[in-house]
Amino acid sequence: MSVNYKDVKMRSDIRFTLNNNETTYSGNPSERLLDVLRDEIGLTGTKCGCKEGECGACAVLVNGRLLNSCLVAMGSLENAIVLTIEGYSKTKRFATLDKAYASVSAVQCGFCIPGMMMASECVLASNPSPTEEQIRTGISGNLCRCTGYNSIVKAIGIAASESASKGENCENSASDAGQTATGQTDTKQTAMTKSTTNKLTPSSLKEALQLRKNTALIPYSGGTDIMVSGACAESDYLFIKNVQELRQITSDDEYIRFGAACCFTDAIEHPLTPLILKDACQQIAAPAIRNAGTLGGNIANGSAKADSALIFMVTDSKLRLANASNERILPIKDFYLGGGKTALAPDELIVEILMPKVGIDNYYYKKVGARNALAISRTSFVGLLDIQDGIIKNCAVAFGAVKDIIIRRSDIDKMLIGKTVFEARELKEKYIAAYNEAIQPRPGRVGVEYRKDVCMNLLNDFLTSNGI
Repeated sequence: MSVNYKDVKMRSDIRFTLNNNETTYSGNPSERLLDVLRDEIGLTGTKCGCKEGECGACAVLVNGRLLNSCLVAMGSLENAIVLTIEGYSKTKRFATLDKAYASVSAVQCGFCIPGMMMASECVLASNPSPTEEQIRTGISGNLCRCTGYNSIVKAIGIAASESASKGENCENSASDAGQTATGQTDTKQTAMTKSTTNKLTPSSLKEALQLRKNTALIPYSGGTDIMVSGACAESDYLFIKNVQELRQITSDDEYIRFGAACCFTDAIEHPLTPLILKDACQQIAAPAIRNAGTLGGNIANGSAKADSALIFMVTDSKLRLANASNERILPIKDFYLGGGKTALAPDELIVEILMPKVGIDNYYYKKVGARNALAISRTSFVGLLDIQDGIIKNCAVAFGAVKDIIIRRSDIDKMLIGKTVFEARELKEKYIAAYNEAIQPRPGRVGVEYRKDVCMNLLNDFLTSNGI
């Protein structure tokens, strides 16, 4: 039986587990998890703050990872395991954290605390003896405007010690969560159950590309951009995060191959990911965003501020693009057309990013933002220099958040390629002058002159740090 993909509608059942209860949602799949939890299921412990992934008040665990529920579309939850503060509050570790928070007065108004508790669990689940820096990183996406953070950090440290002494770990904390007091399923959840099939959550690449024939469908992977710009409309989303071919990280003789639906955390944790990409991914936003945002989405949005895209640009990576009938390999420099537009055809998906394996070890990366976490780049810079036997085999630099596309001028970089380090020093002034002319920042919230000065200073520091 053939399917008319243009007739596929976005109202189909999404089955998932919520606080250990099997649940089926049959509403609009583009609705936010946050709104469904609060307004339809009645789980109001998850708080509504910014609806942009900035505050962390709505944080929940999805498949064991911290996510901001305001950026999670219901359609992305097919077969997922969701844990809210109501479910987590039944666990032993919650009791330990609750006691620790109270012991140091880490709670005042309490609005941020449900999300802060979920972030605290993730800190302790990943590291039973976290350092202060690790704790602060773990809660960096959760804002508190009453208590400040010192007492919260102290409370998590106390809970870590107490949890370790009791032998508590992720097996007997979050994983035993969600049981109701009677062990029965909540009737508010079963009331949503119907018996239809979700057609827009493909499990294979072939199926996803067939569905992509309907060019009205908007690919949805991490949701960190799309849920801010177009959330909760009756949008036609194609949920691709469960496509395993899009979530693999592999390598061949020439490339490291990143599936487009790999989130930033996947890249950080994978042993094949080179340090240059790990460094950039670790500076993206905060844990809940890194757990959701994807490499492919960071490229497909066409933004010159995209942090991972800057790394793929400077390494001259390639994109594997595909539709239902064929595929093509496109250099990433040819993907960006300017003004947020890309060369992705209406029926195509980004399948993989192919990063060259050689010549990427000696790098210099700087991101300039207003803060350490949840910062959008004011400007960013990355440089590669491959020196062998005193000869510069490759020089590549890229600037982000300066114009409407990432600046990558291989014609200027050729000035130093093939030269000795001494010869490069002689050409340094001319090289910097060429980039000074090429970089003309577009107006923005941060001054043009400031951003240009930062770019030139970073370029000079990159060269100086390499003896040029």
